[in-house]
Amino acid sequence: MAILISGPDGKAKGDVMATGAGYGVISALLPLVGLVTILKNRRRRKSGASEPVDEEFEKRRAATREAERRMAAYLAQRSSASYQGADEDEQEIRR
Repeated sequence: MAILISGPDGKAKGDVMATGAGYGVISALLPLVGLVTILKNRRRRKSGASEPVDEEFEKRRAATREAERRMAAYLAQRSSASYQGADEDEQEIRR
């Protein structure tokens, strides 16, 4: 199906815009891209080459682990008898 595009004066420009043709090409190319990616990774694993290191991902991962460690320490301290914040919490509730 094609749609004629008209200009501001209402006359057809002669340009044709395809509405569904692009989806067929994309749906045919996506499985091919996936297949090529699978084959490249399989070849890399068989050759014994190591995975490339993503520095940015490793930094985010380390930061996430640090935040989780701090949260676990906070929760452990809070649930122990030595936590003195209970009085402060009660004061906040009374306000």
